[in-house]
Amino acid sequence: MLSVLPLVLATLASGDVRAHRPPGAPSWWAGLDAPTETAPARGVQYVRLPPSGRVRIPGGRYVMGSTPTEMMRAVALCKREVFRSRCDDIATAFRAEGVAHEVTLSPFLIDRTEVTVADYARCVAAGACSAPGYLPGDARFDRPALPVTSVRWEEAGAYCRWAKGRLPTEAEWEYAARGTASREFPWGMNYNPHVCNHGAFANDDTDKTDGFVGLAPVGSFPDGATPLGVVDLAGNAGEWVEDVYDIDENGFGYAPKPQTDPHGPKNGGFHVVRGGSYSDGAPWMRAAARGVTSLARAPFVGFRCAADAAP
Repeated sequence: MLSVLPLVLATLASGDVRAHRPPGAPSWWAGLDAPTETAPARGVQYVRLPPSGRVRIPGGRYVMGSTPTEMMRAVALCKREVFRSRCDDIATAFRAEGVAHEVTLSPFLIDRTEVTVADYARCVAAGACSAPGYLPGDARFDRPALPVTSVRWEEAGAYCRWAKGRLPTEAEWEYAARGTASREFPWGMNYNPHVCNHGAFANDDTDKTDGFVGLAPVGSFPDGATPLGVVDLAGNAGEWVEDVYDIDENGFGYAPKPQTDPHGPKNGGFHVVRGGSYSDGAPWMRAAARGVTSLARAPFVGFRCAADAAP
Protein backbone atom coordinates (compact mmCIF):
# COMPACT_ATOMS: atom_id res chain seq x y z
CA MET A 1 0.00 0.00 0.00
CA LEU A 2 2.81 2.40 0.93
CA SER A 3 4.61 1.69 -2.33
CA VAL A 4 1.80 3.15 -4.46
CA LEU A 5 1.29 6.31 -2.36
CA PRO A 6 3.85 8.42 -4.26
CA LEU A 7 2.12 7.50 -7.55
CA VAL A 8 -1.32 8.48 -6.18
CA LEU A 9 0.00 11.78 -4.85
CA ALA A 10 1.70 12.54 -8.15
CA THR A 11 -1.51 11.77 -10.07
CA LEU A 12 -3.62 14.03 -7.84
CA ALA A 13 -1.08 16.81 -8.13
CA SER A 14 -1.22 16.62 -11.90
CA GLY A 15 -5.03 16.75 -11.90
CA ASP A 16 -5.28 13.52 -13.86
CA VAL A 17 -7.46 11.17 -11.82
CA ARG A 18 -9.04 9.29 -14.69
CA ALA A 19 -7.11 6.13 -13.92
CA HIS A 20 -8.75 5.91 -10.49
CA ARG A 21 -12.41 6.22 -11.65
CA PRO A 22 -14.49 3.05 -11.90
CA PRO A 23 -15.34 1.94 -15.40
CA GLY A 24 -18.55 3.51 -16.68
CA ALA A 25 -21.74 1.45 -16.82
CA PRO A 26 -23.21 0.81 -20.27
CA SER A 27 -25.45 3.68 -21.41
CA TRP A 28 -29.13 3.12 -20.56
CA TRP A 29 -30.13 3.47 -24.22
CA ALA A 30 -27.70 0.85 -25.51
CA GLY A 31 -29.50 -1.76 -27.60
CA LEU A 32 -32.74 0.23 -28.06
CA ASP A 33 -34.35 0.65 -31.47
CA ALA A 34 -33.37 3.67 -33.49
CA PRO A 35 -35.53 6.75 -32.68
CA THR A 36 -38.49 7.57 -34.90
CA GLU A 37 -39.73 11.00 -35.91
CA THR A 38 -43.08 10.72 -34.12
CA ALA A 39 -44.63 8.68 -31.35
CA PRO A 40 -48.25 8.37 -30.22
CA ALA A 41 -49.27 10.38 -27.12
CA ARG A 42 -52.07 8.31 -25.68
CA GLY A 43 -54.26 10.11 -23.18
CA VAL A 44 -52.47 13.45 -23.61
CA GLN A 45 -54.38 16.41 -25.00
CA TYR A 46 -52.44 19.22 -26.59
CA VAL A 47 -54.11 22.60 -26.98
CA ARG A 48 -52.98 24.86 -29.76
CA LEU A 49 -53.50 28.41 -28.54
CA PRO A 50 -55.26 30.68 -31.00
CA PRO A 51 -53.38 33.59 -32.50
CA SER A 52 -53.32 36.62 -30.26
CA GLY A 53 -54.35 40.11 -31.27
CA ARG A 54 -57.69 41.63 -32.19
CA VAL A 55 -60.35 40.72 -34.69
CA ARG A 56 -61.96 43.39 -36.82
CA ILE A 57 -65.74 43.33 -36.53
CA PRO A 58 -67.36 45.10 -39.51
CA GLY A 59 -69.97 47.70 -38.76
CA GLY A 60 -73.51 46.53 -39.12
CA ARG A 61 -77.02 46.22 -37.81
CA TYR A 62 -78.45 43.47 -35.64
CA VAL A 63 -81.20 42.75 -33.12
CA MET A 64 -79.83 43.07 -29.58
CA GLY A 65 -81.54 41.39 -26.66
CA SER A 66 -84.09 38.59 -26.59
CA THR A 67 -87.63 38.28 -27.86
CA PRO A 68 -90.27 36.63 -25.64
CA THR A 69 -89.81 33.42 -27.65
CA GLU A 70 -86.05 33.48 -27.03
CA MET A 71 -86.63 34.02 -23.32
CA MET A 72 -88.93 31.00 -23.29
CA ARG A 73 -86.19 28.97 -24.97
CA ALA A 74 -83.81 30.08 -22.21
CA VAL A 75 -86.24 28.73 -19.59
CA ALA A 76 -86.56 25.47 -21.53
CA LEU A 77 -82.78 25.16 -21.60
CA CYS A 78 -82.73 25.82 -17.86
CA LYS A 79 -85.15 22.95 -17.30
CA ARG A 80 -82.52 20.53 -18.55
CA GLU A 81 -80.34 21.44 -15.56
CA VAL A 82 -80.24 19.73 -12.15
CA PHE A 83 -82.08 22.61 -10.48
CA ARG A 84 -84.84 22.46 -13.11
CA SER A 85 -87.52 22.98 -10.44
CA ARG A 86 -86.22 26.51 -9.85
CA CYS A 87 -86.31 27.60 -13.48
CA ASP A 88 -89.81 29.07 -13.38
CA ASP A 89 -88.81 31.14 -10.34
CA ILE A 90 -85.74 32.62 -12.04
CA ALA A 91 -87.47 33.18 -15.39
CA THR A 92 -87.81 36.86 -14.53
CA ALA A 93 -84.00 37.11 -14.63
CA PHE A 94 -84.14 36.50 -18.38
CA ARG A 95 -86.40 39.55 -18.74
CA ALA A 96 -83.27 41.66 -18.35
CA GLU A 97 -82.46 40.64 -21.94
CA GLY A 98 -85.53 42.48 -23.23
CA VAL A 99 -86.68 44.38 -25.04
CA ALA A 100 -85.24 43.09 -28.34
CA HIS A 101 -84.31 46.16 -30.37
CA GLU A 102 -82.32 47.12 -33.44
CA VAL A 103 -78.75 48.35 -32.92
CA THR A 104 -76.40 49.83 -35.50
CA LEU A 105 -72.68 49.70 -34.74
CA SER A 106 -69.60 51.24 -36.28
CA PRO A 107 -66.66 48.92 -37.05
CA PHE A 108 -64.56 47.98 -34.02
CA LEU A 109 -61.80 45.63 -32.93
CA ILE A 110 -62.11 43.03 -30.17
CA ASP A 111 -59.56 40.72 -28.59
CA ARG A 112 -59.57 37.26 -30.08
CA THR A 113 -59.15 35.75 -26.60
CA GLU A 114 -59.77 36.73 -23.03
CA VAL A 115 -56.84 38.63 -21.49
CA THR A 116 -54.49 36.03 -20.01
CA VAL A 117 -52.60 35.91 -16.74
CA ALA A 118 -49.37 36.40 -18.68
CA ASP A 119 -50.79 39.42 -20.56
CA TYR A 120 -51.94 41.06 -17.35
CA ALA A 121 -48.67 40.33 -15.55
CA ARG A 122 -46.81 42.44 -18.10
CA CYS A 123 -49.06 45.38 -17.25
CA VAL A 124 -48.44 44.83 -13.53
CA ALA A 125 -44.69 44.68 -14.16
CA ALA A 126 -44.91 47.95 -16.08
CA GLY A 127 -46.58 49.61 -13.10
CA ALA A 128 -49.78 50.35 -15.03
CA CYS A 129 -51.99 47.69 -13.40
CA SER A 130 -52.74 46.49 -9.88
CA ALA A 131 -52.06 42.86 -9.04
CA PRO A 132 -55.08 40.54 -9.36
CA GLY A 133 -56.83 39.36 -6.22
CA TYR A 134 -55.89 35.68 -6.21
CA LEU A 135 -52.92 34.34 -4.24
CA PRO A 136 -49.70 34.16 -6.28
CA GLY A 137 -48.98 30.59 -7.28
CA ASP A 138 -52.59 29.40 -6.89
CA ALA A 139 -52.75 26.84 -9.72
CA ARG A 140 -56.50 27.35 -10.13
CA PHE A 141 -55.97 30.93 -11.32
CA ASP A 142 -52.27 31.83 -11.56
CA ARG A 143 -51.10 30.07 -14.72
CA PRO A 144 -49.90 32.02 -17.78
CA ALA A 145 -52.42 30.74 -20.34
CA LEU A 146 -55.51 31.06 -18.12
CA PRO A 147 -57.75 34.10 -18.43
CA VAL A 148 -56.91 36.57 -15.70
CA THR A 149 -59.68 36.86 -13.10
CA SER A 150 -60.24 38.56 -9.73
CA VAL A 151 -59.71 42.00 -11.24
CA ARG A 152 -61.99 44.95 -10.61
CA TRP A 153 -63.91 46.59 -13.44
CA GLU A 154 -61.71 49.66 -13.01
CA GLU A 155 -58.56 47.51 -13.18
CA ALA A 156 -59.78 45.83 -16.35
CA GLY A 157 -60.28 49.26 -17.89
CA ALA A 158 -56.78 50.32 -16.82
CA TYR A 159 -55.29 47.29 -18.54
CA CYS A 160 -57.20 47.97 -21.75
CA ARG A 161 -56.00 51.56 -21.82
CA TRP A 162 -52.42 50.32 -21.30
CA ALA A 163 -52.99 47.91 -24.20
CA LYS A 164 -54.16 50.79 -26.43
CA GLY A 165 -57.82 49.87 -26.16
CA ARG A 166 -60.89 49.98 -23.93
CA LEU A 167 -63.53 47.67 -22.57
CA PRO A 168 -66.13 46.74 -25.20
CA THR A 169 -69.59 48.16 -24.86
CA GLU A 170 -72.30 45.63 -24.11
CA ALA A 171 -73.71 46.13 -27.61
CA GLU A 172 -70.31 45.48 -29.19
CA TRP A 173 -69.77 42.36 -27.11
CA GLU A 174 -73.15 40.91 -28.07
CA TYR A 175 -72.65 41.76 -31.73
CA ALA A 176 -69.28 39.99 -31.72
CA ALA A 177 -71.02 36.92 -30.28
CA ARG A 178 -74.22 37.00 -32.38
CA GLY A 179 -73.34 38.66 -35.66
CA THR A 180 -75.95 39.97 -38.07
CA ALA A 181 -77.65 36.55 -38.01
CA SER A 182 -78.41 36.99 -34.27
CA ARG A 183 -76.96 33.58 -33.40
CA GLU A 184 -78.24 32.19 -30.11
CA PHE A 185 -74.74 31.00 -29.22
CA PRO A 186 -71.39 32.27 -30.50
CA TRP A 187 -70.99 29.14 -32.67
CA GLY A 188 -74.56 28.87 -33.96
CA MET A 189 -78.19 28.33 -33.06
CA ASN A 190 -77.95 25.08 -31.04
CA TYR A 191 -76.42 24.48 -27.64
CA ASN A 192 -73.40 22.18 -27.59
CA PRO A 193 -71.90 21.37 -24.14
CA HIS A 194 -68.67 20.15 -25.74
CA VAL A 195 -67.55 23.45 -27.28
CA CYS A 196 -67.44 25.70 -24.20
CA ASN A 197 -66.16 25.60 -20.62
CA HIS A 198 -69.49 25.66 -18.79
CA GLY A 199 -70.81 24.88 -15.33
CA ALA A 200 -74.08 23.55 -13.98
CA PHE A 201 -77.19 24.97 -12.37
CA ALA A 202 -76.85 22.67 -9.36
CA ASN A 203 -75.57 22.43 -5.79
CA ASP A 204 -72.08 22.01 -7.23
CA ASP A 205 -71.94 24.56 -10.00
CA THR A 206 -68.72 23.21 -11.48
CA ASP A 207 -68.93 20.63 -14.26
CA LYS A 208 -65.89 18.68 -15.43
CA THR A 209 -67.70 16.93 -18.30
CA ASP A 210 -66.27 19.57 -20.65
CA GLY A 211 -62.73 18.64 -19.56
CA PHE A 212 -62.13 21.37 -16.98
CA VAL A 213 -63.42 21.74 -13.43
CA GLY A 214 -62.45 25.41 -13.30
CA LEU A 215 -60.79 27.80 -15.73
CA ALA A 216 -59.30 26.53 -18.99
CA PRO A 217 -56.40 27.95 -21.00
CA VAL A 218 -57.76 30.47 -23.48
CA GLY A 219 -58.65 28.92 -26.81
CA SER A 220 -59.17 25.41 -25.43
CA PHE A 221 -62.49 25.20 -27.32
CA PRO A 222 -61.72 26.29 -30.90
CA ASP A 223 -64.95 24.69 -32.16
CA GLY A 224 -66.88 27.19 -30.07
CA ALA A 225 -65.41 30.18 -31.92
CA THR A 226 -67.51 32.67 -33.84
CA PRO A 227 -67.28 32.64 -37.66
CA LEU A 228 -64.75 35.47 -37.38
CA GLY A 229 -62.57 33.48 -34.97
CA VAL A 230 -63.33 35.08 -31.59
CA VAL A 231 -63.07 32.38 -28.90
CA ASP A 232 -64.45 31.83 -25.39
CA LEU A 233 -67.36 34.23 -25.71
CA ALA A 234 -69.38 31.51 -23.94
CA GLY A 235 -68.05 30.16 -20.67
CA ASN A 236 -64.56 29.98 -19.19
CA ALA A 237 -64.41 33.43 -17.55
CA GLY A 238 -67.30 35.85 -17.47
CA GLU A 239 -66.29 39.19 -18.98
CA TRP A 240 -66.62 42.77 -17.80
CA VAL A 241 -68.05 45.18 -20.36
CA GLU A 242 -68.30 48.94 -20.19
CA ASP A 243 -72.01 49.23 -19.42
CA VAL A 244 -73.77 49.68 -16.10
CA TYR A 245 -76.37 47.01 -15.27
CA ASP A 246 -79.85 48.50 -14.98
CA ILE A 247 -83.42 47.29 -15.47
CA ASP A 248 -86.72 49.17 -15.57
CA GLU A 249 -89.79 48.66 -13.42
CA ASN A 250 -90.87 45.76 -15.65
CA GLY A 251 -87.51 44.01 -15.37
CA PHE A 252 -86.39 44.89 -18.91
CA GLY A 253 -82.85 46.01 -19.57
CA TYR A 254 -83.31 47.89 -22.85
CA ALA A 255 -85.59 50.56 -24.25
CA PRO A 256 -87.77 49.42 -27.19
CA LYS A 257 -86.22 51.74 -29.77
CA PRO A 258 -83.41 51.58 -32.35
CA GLN A 259 -79.99 52.71 -31.17
CA THR A 260 -76.67 53.60 -32.76
CA ASP A 261 -73.39 52.84 -30.96
CA PRO A 262 -75.08 52.72 -27.52
CA HIS A 263 -73.11 52.92 -24.27
CA GLY A 264 -75.83 51.85 -21.87
CA PRO A 265 -77.22 53.72 -18.87
CA LYS A 266 -75.10 56.32 -17.12
CA ASN A 267 -76.00 55.36 -13.57
CA GLY A 268 -76.24 52.11 -11.64
CA GLY A 269 -74.65 50.11 -8.88
CA PHE A 270 -72.93 47.34 -10.81
CA HIS A 271 -71.47 46.67 -14.24
CA VAL A 272 -72.62 44.04 -16.70
CA VAL A 273 -70.82 40.70 -16.95
CA ARG A 274 -71.20 38.88 -20.25
CA GLY A 275 -70.58 35.38 -21.55
CA GLY A 276 -71.17 33.20 -18.50
CA SER A 277 -68.34 31.32 -16.83
CA TYR A 278 -67.08 27.87 -15.91
CA SER A 279 -69.58 27.91 -13.03
CA ASP A 280 -72.68 28.81 -15.09
CA GLY A 281 -75.11 26.40 -16.71
CA ALA A 282 -76.34 26.22 -20.29
CA PRO A 283 -78.81 29.16 -20.29
CA TRP A 284 -75.99 31.56 -19.46
CA MET A 285 -73.88 30.40 -22.41
CA ARG A 286 -76.31 32.16 -24.76
CA ALA A 287 -74.95 35.23 -26.52
CA ALA A 288 -77.79 37.43 -25.23
CA ALA A 289 -77.47 36.36 -21.59
CA ARG A 290 -76.69 39.16 -19.15
CA GLY A 291 -74.97 38.75 -15.82
CA VAL A 292 -74.00 40.88 -12.86
CA THR A 293 -72.00 40.27 -9.70
CA SER A 294 -71.80 42.06 -6.37
CA LEU A 295 -68.16 40.98 -6.05
CA ALA A 296 -65.67 43.67 -6.99
CA ARG A 297 -63.11 40.95 -7.71
CA ALA A 298 -64.70 37.69 -8.73
CA PRO A 299 -62.69 34.50 -9.37
CA PHE A 300 -64.99 33.70 -12.30
CA VAL A 301 -64.88 37.12 -14.02
CA GLY A 302 -62.19 38.32 -16.41
CA PHE A 303 -62.34 40.50 -19.50
CA ARG A 304 -61.20 41.19 -23.03
CA CYS A 305 -60.49 44.53 -24.67
CA ALA A 306 -61.87 46.33 -27.70
CA ALA A 307 -60.79 49.35 -29.75
CA ASP A 308 -62.19 51.68 -32.36
CA ALA A 309 -61.57 50.75 -36.00
CA ALA A 310 -61.42 52.84 -39.12
CA PRO A 311 -64.54 52.61 -41.30
